[in-house]
Amino acid sequence: MKKIYTLILLFFCFLLMSCNTVGSKDAVVAKIGSETLYAEDLDFQALQNSAVPSTDNYKIVAERLLYSLAKVSKINGESKSYDSAWKAYEPIVRNRLLTIVYTRDHLMGRLGYADEDLKKYFKEHRDEFDSSVSYLQVRGDVAGRYFISQNQDSLKRFIQKTLPEKDEPANVEVLFYVADSLAVADMVAKFNATVPEDSLPLMRHTIVYQGKEKGVFADSSVIKALFLADSMAVGTGRGFRVLEDSVYTYFALKLKVRNALKKAKEEDFRKILEQNFVTLRRESIAEEIQKMGGDLGDVVIEKLTPKDPHKYYEDNKDKFMTVPGYEVYHVAMKDSAVLVKTMENVKDLESFRAVAATISEKEETSDSMGYVGKVKKNYALPYGIGMMPALWLELEGKKPGYISSAIHSLADSLYHCFYVLSVVPSEPKAFDRVEKLIESAYADDVESLDPATVLISERGKPVYRKADLLKIFDAEPGIPYNKNTHYNLVNMLAQAYAIGEKARRDKVDDSWEFRALLRLARVEFISNRYDRMTQISAPTQNQIPENLKKFEYYYGKESIYKGKSFEESLSQITGVLTSRARVNAKVLSEMEAWNKANVFFYDRDKMELAPITSGEGVLASGDSAAKKQKFDEAISAYQKVVNLFADRDTLFRMAVYGLAQVYSDAQKYNESAACFEAFLKIWPDAPEAEKALFSLGFILNENLKINDRALEVLEEFQKRFPKSELKESVDWLVENIKSDGKLADDLMKKIEAEE
Repeated sequence: MKKIYTLILLFFCFLLMSCNTVGSKDAVVAKIGSETLYAEDLDFQALQNSAVPSTDNYKIVAERLLYSLAKVSKINGESKSYDSAWKAYEPIVRNRLLTIVYTRDHLMGRLGYADEDLKKYFKEHRDEFDSSVSYLQVRGDVAGRYFISQNQDSLKRFIQKTLPEKDEPANVEVLFYVADSLAVADMVAKFNATVPEDSLPLMRHTIVYQGKEKGVFADSSVIKALFLADSMAVGTGRGFRVLEDSVYTYFALKLKVRNALKKAKEEDFRKILEQNFVTLRRESIAEEIQKMGGDLGDVVIEKLTPKDPHKYYEDNKDKFMTVPGYEVYHVAMKDSAVLVKTMENVKDLESFRAVAATISEKEETSDSMGYVGKVKKNYALPYGIGMMPALWLELEGKKPGYISSAIHSLADSLYHCFYVLSVVPSEPKAFDRVEKLIESAYADDVESLDPATVLISERGKPVYRKADLLKIFDAEPGIPYNKNTHYNLVNMLAQAYAIGEKARRDKVDDSWEFRALLRLARVEFISNRYDRMTQISAPTQNQIPENLKKFEYYYGKESIYKGKSFEESLSQITGVLTSRARVNAKVLSEMEAWNKANVFFYDRDKMELAPITSGEGVLASGDSAAKKQKFDEAISAYQKVVNLFADRDTLFRMAVYGLAQVYSDAQKYNESAACFEAFLKIWPDAPEAEKALFSLGFILNENLKINDRALEVLEEFQKRFPKSELKESVDWLVENIKSDGKLADDLMKKIEAEE
């Protein structure tokens, strides 16, 4: 019976491995509940995160993916609505994902070549690459070399064109001397008389390259003397007069060394020229991609216009209202004090007009007794009065008959008092006045658009409607829906659709990268949607383990909570731990999902990627990393236990102790001391207390030089552990501290003398 059961199980496993594939029958690595992990998913994640197999980074990337699949399996086990939501959303983002793979992976990564061709090239030219690397690790380099192999004629022309740039041009080493004409003539004589250079004052030395002459050396007479037919002989001198910035410069020049043109050899520069050749191709592709964004081809972003402008006008008259305002008089003066004093006796329109006619300093309005007219709110006032924001604030809600305070105008440098004759309400503009504005108003009013409105079409066929766009905002609730985001996303969708068509022509939608990205996008979509719909509530103060609160306090006592008692710091501690608990709860839920999922690895070699989900397992991984001196990895593991398993006191205690030790090994002595302090405060009678107390005293004395506190700790050790094997060492440390380091100095002198 047992044999029959085994055969049946193997048969079904074979069927699952044969059928549970996508596209080109990619290998199945594992089943995690209802989810399938494919080899190409791991490859894709490794490629995007530059994670090399068999490294810590690769394991982290793989663990993140495995957790996500377990979580999605759990989510879909609770409700099928999340997968249904993805199926409705996937057609909207498919082209965007295809665009990413097409531009980033197919064009830039593979230079437009099929993955199969590059793999074949890699296999046939394996000796050209480091034996320790895989194809994916060097795929970009493989694509470059394959491009070179396919474009030998173009490469040859490129080398012929660019190799001369590597030539070392003919050059001369010269001495030169700048002075007046007489001094220069004298120096030329000395140059030609071979007077020793050391005896010549104010000499300058330089090398001049043919074709790259600068300054005075760029003058045609100098170039001719240095490089052309009438060139100077080595060891001779000559004087020159050069016009430079409208002033003549006189200088003497002696030619010391002449070096002929040194032609570059192809074999010396071929490798770098090949790299440049490939780089130019990548730059060309980048330019092509840039152009793709503006070339929509047959894809059209529909112009939004109302079917019935009159109906839209009637339904949205509030969008076409006149600007409200006021009908006002005013009095203007330079002296604000005189104006305010004068207006104290003005109570009505008649007296206001009389004042305006007699004392207002605004000539444009004084003849009309200060009448300004009807003014629009937040617009500039006429007659050069200009913008007056303070006026609109003051007049808000005021009735006719109101007289304003004296308000200064920057435009005419006068102070103005206004009398409100009437309030001018806002009212609908006539249709013929706004007919041209209706179209733009309709296009701007994206939130009111019918969900069935076609936004993008291809050859007259609808491609995306507003309902499709709303699904993006539903999937990304952090993006506000407004005019700007609406049109940005419409443009993005149109570009993605047009590029997607190009990608499909190149069969990129059949590529393994696209399959992997599509699956990973689904996992991320479902996970994010679930997190939004099931917000993890923050733990209360009583729900946080007491020892975790104490550890937070004692660990940060000297830095964060200095001068405060535990009780005084409790609210701050709770705030810190509550914020951290939300992240921890998410990690624990992923662990729980993994533990509950039915996991089966078809690829046994990949079983080592399975995440460690027990507290004991995480602690053991920290111990193992510490022994291997992988300090960062050990610290991460111990901190994980502290954060996730603080409710298990023994496990928590061992993690804190391990953390204190590994911090010391990593020479992070402040952190180590803080951990040991916390450990001893929380577990003073723990089995590790003896070593913890000694370690703390030693670090405080030897590494941190905090001798007062070190002495307290070590003397406490002497009282608590009088029979300890460490007693002799502790006694010596105590005496050394008390002697202000004299014992250590004497010991060093003795050792040096014996040597």
